[in-house]
Order: sequence, then structure tokens, then C-alpha cells
Amino acid sequence: MSDSPKRVRSLDHLVGILGTRSRPEIPWISKVTGTPVEQAERAVNEVVIHSELIEELSTSIGNTGKSYYAQFPAPLDLFALVRLTKPQNLVESGVASGVSSMFLLLGIKANSVGILHSIDFPVFRKGSRGNESWAIPHGMSSGWAVPSMLRSRWDLRQGRSEDLLKPLLKEVGMVDLYCHDSPVDIKHFEFEMKSIRKHLRPGSLVVADNTDKKVFDETAQLVGAEAFYRRHSSLGAFLVP
Repeated sequence: MSDSPKRVRSLDHLVGILGTRSRPEIPWISKVTGTPVEQAERAVNEVVIHSELIEELSTSIGNTGKSYYAQFPAPLDLFALVRLTKPQNLVESGVASGVSSMFLLLGIKANSVGILHSIDFPVFRKGSRGNESWAIPHGMSSGWAVPSMLRSRWDLRQGRSEDLLKPLLKEVGMVDLYCHDSPVDIKHFEFEMKSIRKHLRPGSLVVADNTDKKVFDETAQLVGAEAFYRRHSSLGAFLVP
């Protein structure tokens, strides 16, 4: 499916689809990337061009009969961060239905550069209730909701981060953008932050949801960066100077 100008909606329309917590926090994006607020706002607004694909994602999720899946809390911000930093090597830990992956891929598509390497250890849905909110529907696989047209720049690997992350980092080398989107687990988070440190370089961006603030702040300080947190959430980010 191709993006059609006839189907472009407003930013408010996309927030309505994705949920109120997805409303972009432009000052946070500006701080994280070190760009003027006006530039951050322009990057956010570019996402409406992809409204048809975002509607397709929403429809795919709705068709499973489950009204809610845990997802990255700031997908529109994530798109803007990719647009502003133009990363070539992107690594993501945690995929589930693929919301964060899709917005990373949309940013890559807009930039016409970059490869997303994702790791996911899928948790599968059992019946209609009583499951983790990020559980994947029966018969689906990690990233099932990501439209096919975005997959050409996506390297998706299934397994535990503890088993796959270090070999992937060795293969990729330096990481321009790292996105952590896994359930809360301090030991797991510490492992990932320690693993990525030597693969960061000036200009590398690290974004993490479900953060342990102490661990994240220490990681930022070790690479000479300052961590900034999105309001009313555990979502943080820092840019290596």
C-alpha cells in the first residue's frame, strides 16, 4: 500500500487512533536531539503523510478482537527522533505487535537511509483474557501488525536479548539509535545498557521505556550525555555528545 495525499489526516486524528498518551511532547524531542523547537515540531508533523499506514496498523490490531496491546508510549515522538538524527544502524529490543518497530521504520522510510535490527522474545496470547498486555495473538508472530511495505529495511530476530544482543552488536558494530521497549526488569535493563555502551559513538541516540532511572542516568553519564525524561512516564532518552 502506498501513501496517498488524499488520505492524509491531522496529527490529532493520529493521536485519536493511537491513544491520548501518544500525543507528541515536542519540547522533550527538542531537548533530546538538541534541535530548535520549531524543527522538532516540523519533524513530528511529517508523520501525517503516513496516516494511511498508521490506520492500517490500527485496523490490524482491532481485527484481533483485543482492544488494547501494550505499546511504546510515544510512537509519534519516536518517528520524529529518527527523522532528526537520521541513524543508519538502529537496534531495538522488544517488538511485540510491532508499534515501536513501525514508527522506527516509518522514520527510516522518510530518511531513505537506515536498517532496523530488532530482537523480540514473543509472549503468546492464551484465549481472550488473562494475558500480558503485550501478548501476541494466536497464529501471529513478533511484529505481526507492521505493514509489509515497511519490511525491506527490517532485520527481525526472535529470541532472548541475553542470547542475541551481544552477537548482533558485534555484527552491527556502532549503533546510531538504540531503542529499549521491554517489560520492567532491572537486571535485564542493566544487561542491555552495559552491552550497548561500547557500541555508541558521538551522535548515537538511546531511547528507553520502562527505565530504571538510576541505571539510565549512570549509563548516560558514562558516555558524557544527559538523560531527559518524557513527562509522566518512564520513557527517557539521551544523545551522545
